[in-house]
Amino acid sequence: MKIDLIVSPSDKEISDIYNGLSAFNEPYFPDLDETSLGYFYRNEGGCVLGGAVGKLIFTAFHLKYFWLSEPLRGLGYGTQVLKLMEQEAIKRGAINMFLDTYSFQAPEFYESAGYQEVGRFADYPKAGVDKIFYQKHL
Repeated sequence: MKIDLIVSPSDKEISDIYNGLSAFNEPYFPDLDETSLGYFYRNEGGCVLGGAVGKLIFTAFHLKYFWLSEPLRGLGYGTQVLKLMEQEAIKRGAINMFLDTYSFQAPEFYESAGYQEVGRFADYPKAGVDKIFYQKHL
């Protein structure tokens, strides 16, 4: 047996590790059912101007991506889509919601929506920027 350092591993190599980890976790999460959900703001031509995407895993909802184009910011669209996502997560059995953001993005927005900071990586991914983790009991 040998150990290799691979810069930019292949999709298959990454998949091998992921599948091994999933197999190890399976006894702890039998009948894993993940459901992806998204809300999207679109213009008349159908182009996405913003929205939110996440995944329901058992009783937790992970808000993975949340973005609004510049013209939509500060007008209540973010609050609207976040509330819709929370309501849909509750309807589907979620009891909490979690997300992460960078210190230059929207920590105040999430805090004003009732999210509590539960962790932080200081100077990640570079000095002067923090990655902040939030959770909200629904």
